[in-house]
Amino acid sequence: MQKIPTIFNRNWEGNRKIIDQLLIPDFDFENAIATEKLDGMNVRVTVRNHTVVRLEKRRNPSKIQKKNGIVDPWYVDANVEAKEDAYLFDAVKSNDFSEVPDGEWSAEALGEKIQGNPLNLLGHKLFIFSLPAWREKVVFENVPTGFEELKEWLPKQKSIFGNDCGIEGIVWHNLNSGLMCKIKTKDF
Repeated sequence: MQKIPTIFNRNWEGNRKIIDQLLIPDFDFENAIATEKLDGMNVRVTVRNHTVVRLEKRRNPSKIQKKNGIVDPWYVDANVEAKEDAYLFDAVKSNDFSEVPDGEWSAEALGEKIQGNPLNLLGHKLFIFSLPAWREKVVFENVPTGFEELKEWLPKQKSIFGNDCGIEGIVWHNLNSGLMCKIKTKDF
């Protein structure tokens, strides 16, 4: 799994906030959709015959692993008996997988006991952002891509998925190449 790059470069020597310099200058925004970046825990579900047969959670490299050149995260199995994974399994149980094809699907586990519940959700839910039909549910139209425009636009947006809250950010999905990039409200 590769991390989704931020569209702007960062001030790595200073406050690590983004600067007005495109990191991906040739990204094709014309053939991309902009979706709400949901703030939860990244997971992957394996679906067979409309049933989740495996749940994995994202694992980020440690500082030592990063020093050894391991920079991209990966998935590890969630443990049904582990207290810290209970809410991930609750999120899976709350979903209908009747329209989900067989495969491995990246998703976001969201809800009351996950990441402080910034979306103000009741219970726990799973959102399969890797499925185009699901992604379409959180599309924002006319999203600016300029630095100053985004800086002003992002904090004014209300979540499509959450309850009376702002958005964590935007993820652009290029429909032709499959490439993605993102921006978070807190990046500014």
